[in-house]
Amino acid sequence: MDFNFLKIARSMLRNQLGTDIVSNNLANIGTTGFKKDSQFTDWLIEAMADGGARRYTDFGQGEIKRTDNPLDMALSSRGFFVLDDGGSAVFTRDGHFRVSQDGFIESQNGYLLMGDHGPISILAREGVPGQVEISTEGLVYIDGLEVDRLLIAAIDDMQSLQKVGANIFRAGEGQLIYQLEPESIHVEQGVLEGSNVEPVQEMVRLIELQRNYESTQRVARAMDSVEGRAISLSDYR
Repeated sequence: MDFNFLKIARSMLRNQLGTDIVSNNLANIGTTGFKKDSQFTDWLIEAMADGGARRYTDFGQGEIKRTDNPLDMALSSRGFFVLDDGGSAVFTRDGHFRVSQDGFIESQNGYLLMGDHGPISILAREGVPGQVEISTEGLVYIDGLEVDRLLIAAIDDMQSLQKVGANIFRAGEGQLIYQLEPESIHVEQGVLEGSNVEPVQEMVRLIELQRNYESTQRVARAMDSVEGRAISLSDYR
């Protein structure tokens, strides 16, 4: 393939990936705890067919919004809530929890919230859900009695986290995962962390990507037309 056409193809691939990323960010403006993705170009592998375009996740803090629901929680610090996905740990910043049929705190998609001692039950002595209080250090109280502490984890390489849907992350194989100490976290109760997507910035970026894609497409068409004419002239001679 002609070198100029290859450069154009790579540019179009990068713009296409960027458009997909921004569109997904905009679709999740209202998703609790959502972390937006961005794009960068790895120039060391730019010669590859995919144009060197890569995505990474921005783990910046989202806006904290009050709900006054005692099972809504947000981290205004680093770290992730740890959930049990059938025996393996997954991670989220989405603190919109509920009570399971068995009296445990779970995510909206049914993953159990983990504490130091395992899944956290909010059943009081009478076998009915008690009043839940969460301290800023993650201590869990049921009707005034301390029962557990939230398991808040950090991952050594944040970019190794893989989005697996429903605002859930899974750690890459071999990654160092460790529990944060109480003084390193700040849990807020009765609030939720919103998405960290900034709509205006994303819309501006989307317009830029679309314009770049269209202009590159026009250049490709023009080059194709010129090459076609050159071939025709060569055949005529």
